[in-house]
Amino acid sequence: MVILDACILIEIQRGNQQIVEKIYKFEQSDLYVTPIVIAEFYRGSRNKEEFAKCRKLVEKFNVLSLNHAVAEVFANIFEEYSLSHRPAIPDMLIAATALHYNGSIYTFNHRDFSFIKDIKLV
Repeated sequence: MVILDACILIEIQRGNQQIVEKIYKFEQSDLYVTPIVIAEFYRGSRNKEEFAKCRKLVEKFNVLSLNHAVAEVFANIFEEYSLSHRPAIPDMLIAATALHYNGSIYTFNHRDFSFIKDIKLV
């Protein structure tokens, strides 16, 4: 299971061939996004046309739920790292989702996640 970060969706949307080729190495059924990733991705839309294209891309991926179990993981990692690393709440929710579902995060922003114990990054 690979959770795509918003930065990866942006590059797919831009037609970055390196990223597209890397994505094709995974089974489609192994690629996921989270509600937080979707929100971050949609936020970059500058108009309705771009928003529609973003929605069309997101529909190609499975969406993992934020639930009570993810919230518990979030609370644990946020408590552990909030003072030492000052992490962004959206990043911690993405990390908590990855940890709960035992997935990896495909991102360019390794520094946002690398300090979290047991996190797997692509």
